[in-house]
Amino acid sequence: MNLNHFLKSDREKAQRLYGSMQYMVFDLLIPALENGDFVGCKEIAESIAQHSNDLKKMEHPEKVVQLNEIASEFFKRGIDVECVKPPTRRIH
Repeated sequence: MNLNHFLKSDREKAQRLYGSMQYMVFDLLIPALENGDFVGCKEIAESIAQHSNDLKKMEHPEKVVQLNEIASEFFKRGIDVECVKPPTRRIH
């Protein structure tokens, strides 16, 4: 998994979620399938789907992560940096 798509503050959590998903697939889901525990399979699959949604929410394009890191460096030096949005266009 490429951790460059996660903010530094989220990387540890993303790594844990990814590891948890791997554990659920290889150590829980496959044995449950082999044993015919389809109710357990459904619950495990739902947990995997929830972890996937959490990772998707935490993921950002690499450029956004780089800009966030640059802004953090400025903030450490006492320079407050804020996002600037272009003005909204009004149609008359």
